[in-house]
Amino acid sequence: MSPWSMVMFRAMSSPCRIVAPDQELAQMGEQLVRDLERRWSRFLPDSEVSSLNRCAGQLSIVSDETYRLIECAEEARRLTSGAFNPLVLDHLMALGYDRTWDEITESDEAPPQLGPVCDEPIELYPEVNAVCLPAGTHFDPGGIGKGLAGDMVAEALREAGAASVQVELGGDVRVAGPEWSGGAWGVVVDDSDHGAPDAAKITIAEGGVATSSVVRRRWRRGDVDVHHLIDPTTGLPAVTDLDAVTVAASELWWAEVVAKVALIGGTDHARTRLEDLGLTGVLTRNGSDNHRYEVIANSRIPA
Repeated sequence: MSPWSMVMFRAMSSPCRIVAPDQELAQMGEQLVRDLERRWSRFLPDSEVSSLNRCAGQLSIVSDETYRLIECAEEARRLTSGAFNPLVLDHLMALGYDRTWDEITESDEAPPQLGPVCDEPIELYPEVNAVCLPAGTHFDPGGIGKGLAGDMVAEALREAGAASVQVELGGDVRVAGPEWSGGAWGVVVDDSDHGAPDAAKITIAEGGVATSSVVRRRWRRGDVDVHHLIDPTTGLPAVTDLDAVTVAASELWWAEVVAKVALIGGTDHARTRLEDLGLTGVLTRNGSDNHRYEVIANSRIPA
């Protein structure tokens, strides 16, 4: 018999795969992903995130799961000095990302200019599981939601008895426990979409690997080519010399955050940030068919 079971499905606008020791645990992981999507999707009017956005400026009581999401997002904003900002939803919607990615269409209308993203903090009240968004703002779970979902599913399956688990949500991977054959986990970074002909590989004992890219989620507004990664300082799609950044970290939500801010900042900024944080990453520059990848290897996550 195989030592593991697998389920494949689509959620969070992404193909997903969960590998666990048996089918019951794998299916439990799928249900957890779907539950988090119901709580966090900005495209579902009855989700907790949609309700929170309607009540911006007011105190909102939320579930443990949603409080953890907002708490991680605010922590990410603080740790990156605002380079990560979870209040970009109005800017994304102004660009036309006002529906799921599968439904998005191009438009002849030029996007409006909204200016920099609000840099006010989100108020947190852990004693009552309450949060308060700055008035007039709207929260976007985006990549950090997908990353945290991977962490929470891996944690839940391990608590339920899984010796090892592998969670893949779109381009993000979260692994926990020893690799199936007993060694380290090897995560292949296949950036053929970004012009790199060969795959890089990151080896980790446990944790998450996330990729942020400006290549796949692009569309046209008027005569402007736009993408979904907003530079909070301008409120516009980031201008960067990188096509993609992949980061390995002990938690997938943090890998997501670092990959995003590294990509927005460009090559020199990405090198410095990964070095300062002691994280391993893979940078794919624009037109990388000539020089492929740059691997930044640091000690906290072995590569």
